[in-house]
Amino acid sequence: MIRNLFYATTRIVAVSLLLFSLNGAVLCAELNADVSNAHHAENFLTWLMVNRDKDSGLPFSHVGDERFQHWTITYDSAVVALAYSAAGKYAEAKKILDYYIGTPQVWRLGGIIECYVAGKSLLGKDWSVRSGANIWMGIAGLNLYLNTGDQKYLEFAEKIADFALSLQNTDKQGGNFGGIALGPKGDPAYPADQYLGYDLEKPEFSRVYATEITIDSYALFHSLFQATGKTKYQLAAADCLHWLKSSAWNKFEHRFNRGYQDETVATDVQSWGISALGVDGLNYIEPGAAERVVEFVEKNCLSESPFVVPDKNTVMIRGVDFTDKKRIVELKRPPMISFEWTFQLINAYSRLANDYMQLGENKKAEIYLQKKEQLLKQLLAVAISDSGGLAFPYATLSDAEIGHENRTPTAGNLSTIGGAWAVLAIKGCDPLAVHSCVDSTRPSK
Repeated sequence: MIRNLFYATTRIVAVSLLLFSLNGAVLCAELNADVSNAHHAENFLTWLMVNRDKDSGLPFSHVGDERFQHWTITYDSAVVALAYSAAGKYAEAKKILDYYIGTPQVWRLGGIIECYVAGKSLLGKDWSVRSGANIWMGIAGLNLYLNTGDQKYLEFAEKIADFALSLQNTDKQGGNFGGIALGPKGDPAYPADQYLGYDLEKPEFSRVYATEITIDSYALFHSLFQATGKTKYQLAAADCLHWLKSSAWNKFEHRFNRGYQDETVATDVQSWGISALGVDGLNYIEPGAAERVVEFVEKNCLSESPFVVPDKNTVMIRGVDFTDKKRIVELKRPPMISFEWTFQLINAYSRLANDYMQLGENKKAEIYLQKKEQLLKQLLAVAISDSGGLAFPYATLSDAEIGHENRTPTAGNLSTIGGAWAVLAIKGCDPLAVHSCVDSTRPSK
């Protein structure tokens, strides 16, 4: 009874927060967009449009690493579609999403598979279905709907959101109420289906609750509620917020854990939490949480790493690692910079600048704007010329352990995801604050 009353009370508070706060939905485009770097955005877009499957429009995730030749990772497709949309290239964004909408072979277990080689005959590379990549597809679909008014993409976004809803924990007696599972249960015909690494000794997706997935889901549910007024999305977002507060928040270090009962530091989770929740949402979790999260990232995850710039000189660049300095020591590797995750921190700085400006705290806003501009300037200065455009490798270290399942690609790779996030940062589009990516000059529907 007491536990149920607690859940009911926190849901009311969370729903009220959704009703009375736009969660950064109306962000100042003039503040976020970086007009001076528009030429960089065009060059990143050029590279993306060269390094893709010409028929489907799907991006090649890792160019230059023969192990991943012509592979398309679903999350990468979603982010590239968002980048095209942020640049006003709606036809290119539609081409990507239309492939997913119209290709039943990429769907199983209610969602989209993780990775494949596109072409006349689709070749699956990872047939697992993870909620995170699917939710980013939903965010891309909603973004296209808001920018073009095409109902097809709203329907696609809702299909993905309803898939995520089917994975939301509804057990109010357990510790994961409101969280979104890593994926659905597998096909019984394949015993290790939907297990980490296809290994029965490792956790099953349906039992794993990762913070980043619940943050992404919150952003999608919240924005869909704003777009449709449907109560199911409002309540789902409120329950996500409950899980983030009760099960993901590390109250001792004032940051997000990687997942339920998993205190590992994942740097992207911190940036995404700021982008999706903003100052008000994070204040609901803990008063002053937004600045405390940034302080944690800057103290523990910001690093310097050597990088060979286009003129072959080696320079030290500053950005975020995939994890914190303590974990880096445990991994027995030097610090490295993730270009993708550093651009996500840049977007988080933009979100904080906007929020504090709206709160009338202009000095704080200016501090975060300066931090954003400094990081952005030094990353753009080391972009690599290739294919008539610009790109980044996946990280500053090759074939190195990230600390979250995978290793970085081999030396010489250029990865789609860094350039796509660069476009989003330059254009002032933060996908987890969906309305920041809406063209304000477009007539309302």
